[in-house]
Amino acid sequence: MTKLFKYLFIGTALFSMFSCQEIVDADPIEGRTVVSVAQNEGLTTLVAAVQAVPGLESTLQSQSSITVFAPTNEAFAAALDAFGASDLNELVAKLGGATNLQTVLGFHVVPTRILSSSLSGTSTVTTLAGQQLTVTRSVGGITVVDAQGNTANVLETDLQFQNGVMHIIDRVLLPSIELPKPNLVEAANEFGLNTLLSAVNAVDGLGNTLLSAGEITVFAPTNEAFAAALEVFGAADLNELVIKLGGVANLEKVLGFHVVPAVAFSGDLQASNTFTTVAGQDLLVEVSGGSVTVTDILGRTVNVVAADIEIANGVVHVVDGVLLPDLMLPNVVEAATAAGLTTLIDAVTAADLGGALLGADAITVFAPTNDAFGAALQAFGAANLSQLVTKIGGVENLQTVLGFHVVPAVAFSTDLNASNTFTTLAGQELMVTAGGSGVTVTDALGNTANVVTADVAISNGVVHVIDGVLLPEYNLPNVVEAATAANLSVLLDAVTAANLGQTLLDADEITVFAPTNQAFVNLLNALGFSSLQEMISNLGLEAVQKVLGFHVVPTTAFSFDLAEGTQMVPTLAGEDLMVTRSGNQVTVTDANGQTYNVVAADVAIENGVVHVIDGVLLPTL
Repeated sequence: MTKLFKYLFIGTALFSMFSCQEIVDADPIEGRTVVSVAQNEGLTTLVAAVQAVPGLESTLQSQSSITVFAPTNEAFAAALDAFGASDLNELVAKLGGATNLQTVLGFHVVPTRILSSSLSGTSTVTTLAGQQLTVTRSVGGITVVDAQGNTANVLETDLQFQNGVMHIIDRVLLPSIELPKPNLVEAANEFGLNTLLSAVNAVDGLGNTLLSAGEITVFAPTNEAFAAALEVFGAADLNELVIKLGGVANLEKVLGFHVVPAVAFSGDLQASNTFTTVAGQDLLVEVSGGSVTVTDILGRTVNVVAADIEIANGVVHVVDGVLLPDLMLPNVVEAATAAGLTTLIDAVTAADLGGALLGADAITVFAPTNDAFGAALQAFGAANLSQLVTKIGGVENLQTVLGFHVVPAVAFSTDLNASNTFTTLAGQELMVTAGGSGVTVTDALGNTANVVTADVAISNGVVHVIDGVLLPEYNLPNVVEAATAANLSVLLDAVTAANLGQTLLDADEITVFAPTNQAFVNLLNALGFSSLQEMISNLGLEAVQKVLGFHVVPTTAFSFDLAEGTQMVPTLAGEDLMVTRSGNQVTVTDANGQTYNVVAADVAIENGVVHVIDGVLLPTL
């Protein structure tokens, strides 16, 4: 108020006289004040503005003479719109506070009484704000030009009050004042950068961090730039984009990659500039022929389409693309480690699949939890992963099982339809269903697992954690195929001669102690036979069938299923066989007390297991 009081007190010494101006010393209009006249004329916004400056109303009323150029309510409404303000309080804020409001109002007051009849031609007057107005009277009426060069029309003249006169005008007059610069949010709103604002708001506290930063340069993507990024990432909206970026922390990294912690107007730039961003990674900014481009860490270049938008703590340059930093997404092994999927990692290592998964262009991994593997071990009667691998037929089948959990394409949960069929790395199809209750996966046997943690972004795809191990169709040899692969040709001849092949193939469960060819040679030599056929002819078919049946237990017993020590197990021959386990060593003892060693254990077959032994077991004959 000090400045305004100063001009009120020194009066006419602070304004330039009109050429040919007549100062009219009219009789005062008793009882009428500047505020009451404004109220009578419906100038409610002007009255509110005057009353918003403490002491201004009484100061105006106490002066000897003044002339007020009074804007209409519509004039104030237009000013609100021009400043993007919804009410007078917001306008005051946009002007820079009450001090600037006082300057604006003082710019509408001349410290003397000037009636319209005293005006002619163009004259200059000094206002209470210390700045000049240009007043012109012509045939068309009276106009007033402010410090910004804007012209207001006088709509009504000579409304007199006790210490002055009022002329109603159709525009708010603006003096030369330093308006406050918009903050980043206001500037983004002004340029319609709605998606950028939504992205900033999605990161808790980021908006306040940017607003309170000392100095920043922001490369602000347009809505169209974000729309293009959504399309590239296959995202329907910002929420989906956040998922595919790897979460809110990576969204913050992306946004931080658009902010340099220093002020760089386009005029400050060299031909080539490297700036370290808030994300800690470098941007390349280049100037050529008046155009400015920005290149991100991936070598993608975007254009500055609106430069040098000054904000309270720096500058904004609007760009036509979203800049991408190195998001440093985890690889599949790192993601599994972070999620505590230690058994899966052990299985991938055992199957030697780590390199294949890390080197794949695009993968979706349905990753079982440790508890899921625990349930699978229990279902297979295995104490650990090694035993499970044995029971499913070895590393090759483990590769099939693990490959059945991997789709060679990227499928976030948001990419899924209600029902989806994917061909896996195992070459078999996996059914994935998405609905209101979540995402489920159904394997080749019809078993269903639930996705318990979806959309873990990795460097080459995505991981979904599931609560079950998915089983494909995998091949185990039958007993004949296993014997053939082990080159147990004499055993096969004996089984064929004894007509036992189909019996073994049809059995629900069997454990076969399968003698080597040398074991049969040793038996023939011991019995004095020159061939298998000679032995069969001499012993008889029934005896041979009993000998072979003595090698078959009607249940499945892998070596690690056996109890430590000696146990008697029933055989198809109707006699019990002595089996002894000592650590990893297994021996079998026949009815004659002859003990032989298991030389190749745990050959899984489709209905049980084969153990190769170094002797032929003889029952009681």
